[in-house]
Amino acid sequence: MRVVERSFSDLLRHPNDVAADLDAGDILLRRRNEPDLRLTLADRDAERSDVFRVLALSFRNLAVHSPAVLDSAVLDSFAWSEFLPPKDRRAFLDEFSRTLIASAEMDTYAHLAQVVREWRATAEIYAQPGLAKRLRLSVKATDGRAIAVPATG
Repeated sequence: MRVVERSFSDLLRHPNDVAADLDAGDILLRRRNEPDLRLTLADRDAERSDVFRVLALSFRNLAVHSPAVLDSAVLDSFAWSEFLPPKDRRAFLDEFSRTLIASAEMDTYAHLAQVVREWRATAEIYAQPGLAKRLRLSVKATDGRAIAVPATG
């Protein structure tokens, strides 16, 4: 589907012209110094949500019944997961697939993005052994106390 880009001021000045562009696809409304907005038809958005929910369930089904196949596919999508030990990669797949279903059900994806960010950061630590060692060192609190960071794994 095509995405038509328009300025937010176009919507304010010529709302009927902008609405007519919805026949061609979604409209990306560019705003100065603010996040852009996306204008779409409600039924188009509902279809997207329904399809995403089915894909999420399919992904979870694959994670439960064919983890080796999914593991290989995930390496293609998340190349950084190569640095995770096999046990952690399985934990990532499990958490990702459960969060994917929950996100699709709630139609909100911030938690899914957070799961990916956190696991990617974990992979970065495994990829740089020196970083893991530095992270285990004690740190000084603002009041001067030393706080020991417990070693994990």
